[in-house]
This record gives sequence, structure tokens and C-alpha cells, in this order.
Amino acid sequence: MLGPSLHALKNQASAQQLSPEYTQRLIRVAHRLSTRKVPVVFSLMHLAHLSGTSWSSLRATVARSKDNYTTFEIRKRSGGNRRICVPAPALKLAQGWIHKHILCSPGALALLQQASTAYAPGSSIKMNASAHAGAAWLIKLDIKDFFESISERQVYHVFKSLFGYPALLSFEMARLCTRVVPPRNDGVARRRERMWRWTNRASKHFSPYSCVTAVGHLPQGAPTSAMLANLVAVEIDKQIQAIADANDATYTRYADDIVLTLSDGTRSHCDAILQKVAHVVNTAGFRVNRKKSYVRGPGARKVVTGLVINDDRPRLTKASREEIKLALYHIKKHGLLSHSERRHSKNPLGYLNHLVGLIYFARSIEEDFGARALIELRTIMADHRDLLSVLQTFEAMPAERESYSYRSI
Repeated sequence: MLGPSLHALKNQASAQQLSPEYTQRLIRVAHRLSTRKVPVVFSLMHLAHLSGTSWSSLRATVARSKDNYTTFEIRKRSGGNRRICVPAPALKLAQGWIHKHILCSPGALALLQQASTAYAPGSSIKMNASAHAGAAWLIKLDIKDFFESISERQVYHVFKSLFGYPALLSFEMARLCTRVVPPRNDGVARRRERMWRWTNRASKHFSPYSCVTAVGHLPQGAPTSAMLANLVAVEIDKQIQAIADANDATYTRYADDIVLTLSDGTRSHCDAILQKVAHVVNTAGFRVNRKKSYVRGPGARKVVTGLVINDDRPRLTKASREEIKLALYHIKKHGLLSHSERRHSKNPLGYLNHLVGLIYFARSIEEDFGARALIELRTIMADHRDLLSVLQTFEAMPAERESYSYRSI
């Protein structure tokens, strides 16, 4: 238990001359949280103390007095843009504490279903794909706007109903982990806004925050969003797992990527399963992205979380292998600066970091191919140490880099 033991809590309450009634309330809360194997937190002030943040800044965030996120967009490989929301330093510190100590606590991890293979400690893309390797039939569904579809009310339910935190604190932590954005002027957004809005009857219990009735959603980029999304999807996982068990199928969910595979079946059977799973997803308040949902049968190329699963073990896609081989060829022939310019990269070292990351990932999937590519890159760059030194001098990137950078070669 993170925090005082029940015996220590009684002693502290006695020393501070708290009333017996208040002391018993604290003990009941502490006992409930300890039983559920999550940290003991009594209030927003207590959370601020534990996370080393300012109570006033957390309270301002809960009151929605300003937007505490910096946003930017990155292009998706499948087309379109993905909005990334980076929390302000103080909010990020509090969210980091909630993620590490609450959302990754033994009690929280025990709630996750085995089918959930993203974000939790020990999970990986390879592990997710391995569960489906060699399957004859693939059923794939994609949830549209997964993080943005999870509302503040659902996050409140995680903290209060699943973990057992007091109602006000659950409301405050839900506010700390979500963001309100101006609604889009379309029918879907208006319906979602009405569905999420706190009613006057509910919001009055959270005074002095009741003046803000707009409900936020999980921002993609906050430390807490990934695990909260998994916990919100626990009931979905249970229902889809029941469908999988009834049809002798294997089921995994990697964030918004739902996959079921069968060793035997027919297209009509798989289409029926897809419709049942889509109904579960839609009933839960999400939307299925029909453009990315399909059935693949025997003989067809099957890809799960970016890995080909036609064989008895996951392997890289041809495009991934070709991207690495072409990059090595052009860097060797034309040089790093020329190839970086061809790729429209403004930062040659940034591109080199990207390539090194791709190679290390490839090695984790296909060790022989990745090892050969890494040796070739080291050989190529051995003659460019002076260039790397000059580029590093003028580099605008932060001093601390990701684990797999050009320094790894």
C-alpha cells in the first residue's frame, strides 16, 4: 500500500486530534483502496503532496480555467492526421504519478483482460501478432477516434467504481486526465457532447466545479491516456472474448486494433462474427472504422499490428524490409545528407535516429535480417564520424535521446 498503514493512520489521526467519525471515514477509505491494491489517496491536496505538484495548479486544471496542453498533428501512415496533446510540465508530473502508481498498480493491472496487449508492462506488437500466427482466417476491426471517444465520465467510472476512490477525488482525477476541446459542428459531435455532458443533478455533487458542465475526453499524448483507455475497454474485452470462445477463435486488442483469428471456418461464419463484434463496439459508444475492418481467408496476406502472420511466427512486411534496404543503399551511394534531403527530412540526425530505430525494431522481429542491417549501417557510417560530429554541434534536438539513436551504431 502506497501511503500510511491503517495502524499508522490511526496514530496520525489521534495525534492531530481528528474527530472519531472523520477518522473512521479515513480508515474505511484506506481499507477499501488497500483491498483493491491501489494507492491510498484521500483528496486532491493529498495527491498534490504525493506527486510533488502544486495543489493550486491541480485545482485550476480541474476547474478547466485554461487549456494545459500544447497540441500538434502528425501524419498517419494510413492517411489523415493524428492530434497529439502534450500536457504542461506540472500537469504531466501529476499524470505521470497517476500512471505509475495508480494505473500500473497491481490492482489496476489485475483488472485488464489477457486479450489487451498494448501499453501494459510486458506487452508488445510482436506478442500481439504471435497470438495469431499461422491462422487461416483473420477478422479485423478498427475503432475510430479511440482516445477521443472515451469521455471524462468513463474515466470517472474507472477511478470510482473500479478502484474505489471517493467520488469527489475520482471526479478531480478524471478532470486531470482529460481535456475539453471546442466541439466540431457536425451531428456526431453534437450527439457525443450531449451524451457526455454532466447533468445539473450530477454536477452539483462536485461543487465548486459544477459551473463547468462540458465533459472532456482522453487526450492522445498524456501519460495516463493509454492505460485508462485499456481500463475503460475492460467490459468490451470481456464481451468480445465471450464471442471468441463461443467460436473457437483467438482474440486480442492492441489499443484500437481488434483482431480475431480462426484455424478453420467459412467466410459467412467470419462475417457473422465481425457483425457481432461490431455490435459490441457500437453499443459501448465507440464507432467501427468500416474502411479498416475486414475478413481475410486462407491464402490471403494477413497483417496484424504491422506484422505478417501467414507463417508460424510473425515477420516484417515487405515494405518494412524494403524501406531499410533502400535507405542503406542510398546512404552508401549518395551519403546521409543527400538521402535525408530526398526524404524531405530537415534534420539528418533525426532521420538517422529514425532509421536506427527501424533497424532495432526489425532485429526484434527478424533477428538475422536486423543484425545484418545494423552491421551494414555501422560499416557505412564508420567513414562519416566527422560528419556526425559536425551535425551534432548544430543539432537542435534535446541532449537526452531515445534509447535507439545514432549513438547506438
